Amino acid sequence: MNRTVPYWIAGAALILGFLLLAPHLLPEMKIHLIIEIMIFSLWAVSFNLLFGHGGLLAFGFGAPFGVGAYAAALLFQHFAGISLVLTLSLVALLGFVTGVIIGSLSVRLKGAYFALITFGFQMFLYAIALKWYSVTKGDDGFGVTRPALSLPLAGNLSMANVVPVYYFTLAIVVLAILATYLFQKTPLGNSIALVRENDVRPPFLGYNVYLTRLTVFSVACFLAALAGGLFVFFNEFVSTAVIDMNISMIVLLMAIIGGSEYFLGPILGAAFYVLVQNWLSSLTNRWFLVMGAIFIVVVLYLEGGLISLFIPKKDQPGVSMGGK
Repeated sequence: MNRTVPYWIAGAALILGFLLLAPHLLPEMKIHLIIEIMIFSLWAVSFNLLFGHGGLLAFGFGAPFGVGAYAAALLFQHFAGISLVLTLSLVALLGFVTGVIIGSLSVRLKGAYFALITFGFQMFLYAIALKWYSVTKGDDGFGVTRPALSLPLAGNLSMANVVPVYYFTLAIVVLAILATYLFQKTPLGNSIALVRENDVRPPFLGYNVYLTRLTVFSVACFLAALAGGLFVFFNEFVSTAVIDMNISMIVLLMAIIGGSEYFLGPILGAAFYVLVQNWLSSLTNRWFLVMGAIFIVVVLYLEGGLISLFIPKKDQPGVSMGGK
């Protein structure tokens, strides 16, 4: 076992302990920030499953996030009594179906062609969200009401307060990220990494490159749609901002800044993005220029992302869990 692993386990335990106690230690505004970090962390991890682990750079990864967001909003709006867990399950399933449809037409391509065709699909879905005003309200968006959480023994738990929203989001995000990590360690997950490294040799070993890529794309879309559903559940609002061009650049920014070669890198990137964006936006409305400069510096001078700062260089190859 790599000697850094116990430190990662101890660090993860401390962070989880802090997250469990956070609502009792921090003001409500900070709790809102942590919820946003958790949702974006799940989204960034789903993107990195495709990019860092699968070697597929999608410029249009805002598509499944937006599909999940709009699906959740429409279900909340038109089916007021629907179960919250059922809603998120349907949203994630729709994300998987979206991944199958888009992926079946795009994963045969590689490099810039794959990146651009996924972006094309996203812009197509964005146009639908923008123009189908009777359903989506266009760029005005529409608000929704959070449904209560039905518990087998405790009945309905109201989600009007931020504390139950926080713990519900924490549970879903932790389980989804843990499932993603375990998925990468399965034989299928290993085959995805094999195809990433060399897509010529695997067919001779009995691997179907097309189905392998389609699987990782669909699973990543499943998780991204779940993150989109949680985003609407938390904000109680949806608009075309969840599926426009900028949203795809945000998830790419989080993965690269955090460190796409490591499983935990995108989580660090999501936390960095949310906290720095919140701080910079309080200082200037041109915060995105500073964020762009940070991105350039990281790409030029910090190849492994921010997480590489916490890993000794001699140990870095051994702890890589999601990338090259």
